[in-house]
Amino acid sequence: MIMKERIKMFDKIQRKSLGIKCAIDICQYENGVFCVKGWMFSGKQKMQRMQLVVEVGRVKYPVDISSHLKRSDVYREFQMENAKKSGFYGEVRIENVESFSVNLVSEFNGQKNVWKLGKYKSDEKVDPQKQPNIEGIDIGDKEIEVMGLIASDKLREVYYPNDYKSELIDVIVPVYNGYQYFDALFSSIEKTEMKYRLIILNDCSPDERVLPYLKEYAGKHSEVILIENETNLGFVKNVNKALELAKGHHVALVNSDVELPELWLERLMLPILESDDVASSTPYTNCGTLVSFPKMGEDNSLFKDFTLAEIDEEFQKIVPRYASLPTGVGFCMGMSKNAIEKIGVLDADSFGMGYGEENDWCQRAILAGYRNVQVENLFVYHKHGGSFLSEDKKRYLEEHAKILSKKHPTYNKQVAHFFAVDPNKDIRKLVKYRLLKKSESEKVIVAFDHDIGGGATSYLNNKQREYLDKGYVFYVVRYNYVQDYYQIFMHADKDKYEFYVKTQEELMKALQFFGAKELWINELVTYPTLYKLLERIEEYRAQNEVKLIMLLHDYFAICPTINLVNSDKKYCAIPECTQACKHCFANVHPDYVRDYQSMEEWRNRWGHFLKRCDAILVFSNDSDRLLKKAYGKLDNVKVMPHQIGFMPKLDKKYKTTDTFNIGLLGILNYHKGAEIVKELLKEIERRGMNARVVLIGYSAEPINSPLFSETGRYAPDSIPALTLKHDIDMFLIPSIWPETFCYTAEEIMKMNMPIMCFNIGAPVERVVNYEKGMIVDEMSGVAVVDAIEASEVMARSKQMERKEKSVLFIAGEESFASRYRVSHLREQLLMQGISSKCIMLDKFKRCMFKPYQSVVLYRVADQKVVNKIIKQAHRAGKEVYYDIDDYIFNYENIKHLSFLKGKEYKNFEAYSKDIKEIMASCDGYIVSTNTLKDAILKDFPGKPVCINRNVSSLAMQICSLRRTLEKKNDKVYLGYFSGTKTHNADFEKIKQPLLNLMQKNENVCLLVGGQITLPEEFNVYKDRIERFKLIIWKKLPALIAKADINLMPLEDTFFHACKSENKWMEAALVHVPTVASWNQELQRAIENGVDGYLCKSEAEWEETLEQLVESEMLRKQIADAAFRKVMDKYTTFHVEKDVVDMLTK
Repeated sequence: MIMKERIKMFDKIQRKSLGIKCAIDICQYENGVFCVKGWMFSGKQKMQRMQLVVEVGRVKYPVDISSHLKRSDVYREFQMENAKKSGFYGEVRIENVESFSVNLVSEFNGQKNVWKLGKYKSDEKVDPQKQPNIEGIDIGDKEIEVMGLIASDKLREVYYPNDYKSELIDVIVPVYNGYQYFDALFSSIEKTEMKYRLIILNDCSPDERVLPYLKEYAGKHSEVILIENETNLGFVKNVNKALELAKGHHVALVNSDVELPELWLERLMLPILESDDVASSTPYTNCGTLVSFPKMGEDNSLFKDFTLAEIDEEFQKIVPRYASLPTGVGFCMGMSKNAIEKIGVLDADSFGMGYGEENDWCQRAILAGYRNVQVENLFVYHKHGGSFLSEDKKRYLEEHAKILSKKHPTYNKQVAHFFAVDPNKDIRKLVKYRLLKKSESEKVIVAFDHDIGGGATSYLNNKQREYLDKGYVFYVVRYNYVQDYYQIFMHADKDKYEFYVKTQEELMKALQFFGAKELWINELVTYPTLYKLLERIEEYRAQNEVKLIMLLHDYFAICPTINLVNSDKKYCAIPECTQACKHCFANVHPDYVRDYQSMEEWRNRWGHFLKRCDAILVFSNDSDRLLKKAYGKLDNVKVMPHQIGFMPKLDKKYKTTDTFNIGLLGILNYHKGAEIVKELLKEIERRGMNARVVLIGYSAEPINSPLFSETGRYAPDSIPALTLKHDIDMFLIPSIWPETFCYTAEEIMKMNMPIMCFNIGAPVERVVNYEKGMIVDEMSGVAVVDAIEASEVMARSKQMERKEKSVLFIAGEESFASRYRVSHLREQLLMQGISSKCIMLDKFKRCMFKPYQSVVLYRVADQKVVNKIIKQAHRAGKEVYYDIDDYIFNYENIKHLSFLKGKEYKNFEAYSKDIKEIMASCDGYIVSTNTLKDAILKDFPGKPVCINRNVSSLAMQICSLRRTLEKKNDKVYLGYFSGTKTHNADFEKIKQPLLNLMQKNENVCLLVGGQITLPEEFNVYKDRIERFKLIIWKKLPALIAKADINLMPLEDTFFHACKSENKWMEAALVHVPTVASWNQELQRAIENGVDGYLCKSEAEWEETLEQLVESEMLRKQIADAAFRKVMDKYTTFHVEKDVVDMLTK
């Protein structure tokens, strides 16, 4: 998640007295982990310690983080002793918390200084019964050491002493049907060199093929004992019959639906033969709850379609540790004869037909002093279904779970603890990686990047996503200055791994091990012993015939200053005079001579390297020109300007402030023009101009001016909205270095905003041909002010209408729905020149209503507080309107709905009645649908009701239109993105059509997002179903884009008819067609067969889905029509006139 509040600096007196300088490189909260990285030092005192303090409510959780880390880049910049080890880094795991704030606390000479890093919201569901979990994460505890991985990547000979080979093992196979599994089962049982006796028990299988098969097999194998039961005993009694026969022998219990690898019995029985205290042994499998692979606790398919032998080969490389289990798992379980003799056989009285019997036996073994162990070097394929009838399974599970819990009260806690500790997580992770490496050997990219974030890293992240969609494996190498080693981050589809090596020599061996086919040099700034690294990369390329690509994001390859700003702090333009370069090299940073010797040596080394690259990608013609100026002609240079993707055009027609607002975009530091901005502000003040400077981003240097403000860190999708919010009239690019592309200039021009820059480098290359571009020849703040005053932009700004109207929003909750009803409506109003403010009800204290034309309430239900607000607003002469998007205010008409029976809705009746009482006191209403309008007119007659349909925001459009996916296979994905479990009944409407479709079409797959419970009938297709948890809305477009068809079933009730067409609109934005249930409301929005489909029956659903599955052209036709309609009518550029009139009258 992106930081919502800007990083606030120390107050002026404190900063001045301590001489503190600081910058934050990374500050983010993602996947339950908060991470901060940056540097801080004082020129006057040494820092003593640093902490992150996480505040949850009023409770503070201090966590020490790493400080005094080497930052040679900071030292080069400031040339101050305390800057050498000014780095800090920390990671904190934050779980079971709804929202929190984080402060960075540094201590100098006993004095603590607090930096506010922002407020955050978690995406996870909070368990109120549990305490927040907040703990520091040790750096490096998630990483795999590559050299150890390489050393262990060889098949181990199965250890099995000859003494044990004389031990007879009884292999017990209970059979009830399962004929289809027999060939694989019995042929694989033979894959052992141990002495064994095979006891097969046929429990009256009704399948007539079973008995002849077993008799024939037994007749050919002398080691087989075939027992035919006269009556069906049930699973447990059947096994016990064999256990009685096996007295005095160790036992291997094997289900009929498994397949076994080579030397399976040796590995399964070894811990029992070696240790008298082991009662049971269980291998890894694909379906085995706590021994499942790759996902623990789940029924998995064979990973990546590998064969059993291929997967087991990787498990054979593991040195088993025989971790203790709360229970063995009976699909393939070794059982000690000593334990059987001591505690007896399975409990047939309690668990007669099966399920829970082995858990009970293993628990009894633990009570008798034994252990149940996992055999980590063995993998068995469990096909799941040979021994039981599927319709009985659920009943047995429920009944026997209660019995098990009663017999062993701590059993569930033991299992929960095992899942929480997960002692063999590292083994699963290691084996999974090795298999991934096998499956993707031909498409491997390794990119070198620095560890300080910024535009170059953002570019690499985007390219990584692009190549992952194409099926590549992507490794990123970064030098970790915290621990002085090289971190390697691996991504492959949904899988992520972290590795490390300690030296450059090991790094080259790692590249060999990873099978790199392409090397990308994205950034090498901060890497130690740079010349040696360049040599090693060249050698690796030559020896392995890989492609080497240089990406020129800055000018580090030309000069170690990176940005070509010389010792006089001016752009040098690469002087012809070599003496000037020598002088600068010796004086900019003292370390240059020590680390890089001389400018001649620098150019010699880099020149040699660049000529051996297969391609040097530069992002502007100016970069190409500068490279040639430094190194002469290079035939391998390719000019490829960045593509930033969609950005909506802003057609500004109104002013919301009375000042001329100059916008800056990005991070502001010295080479990005901080001194220019300071001079600009002084000149504005000197001339008495009615102007301000607004930085969308943050400044690394303090700028003390009443005419300057900054927003703090921002996400790229928020730029247009922030431009409107701050009433920006034009943007300035104040950079004093040439840049290599200038993303910000491209973003500004795509928004259709006026832009001004200096006559240097990549920005001017773009701006010179832009209709609203302005170029300033003299590089000074005074020249910028002169150019602004002479521009048409300022004149046009003065002529724009300023409406001077504003609306106050008061919201009861911040949610997915409130984004549509509050945030999007505020953006719609802003497009019309109407400003607004939003206050959460729980933060509302006292408000001056005078500046506002009206008040809008959303989902507020606290009658006492809200009625007081309404009275205050009315006394101030302001009307109050209630915005609502669900039929939740008439409980009597909806109390029959199934989802209201859930525990979370136990207070819903009171909530509904409170909302209705508050609505009755309001002056009018804003709703999302015509059906909802009719309901309100009926319950609250005589009051105005305006329809404002849900629309897409500027940020939604950017997130959606920037996401493209390449089709990787011929599968057709049906997507259902429900949100909450209240939609279970909705999904039931299409259950049968989907099951029929998946049965008839093997290429049809299902994507399910949200919390719904899939009906059990879909279990048979589990290999073709992907589940996704609730995710933040910005990631939703990427998820929807994976689908070929969007499903939007709805129950046929008045409540559901009041709902809007959100899901259709969200899918249309990513060019995915929607099939929805017909109702009167959706018929108004979706034109059946043109921009979507509306189905009235299961037959129509099935027929429509079949058509779309069969025709990619039809899917595209419907999706394109829906996209055009959404972009034309469903964006915040549009708002109904009656809504604006009502709120601003």
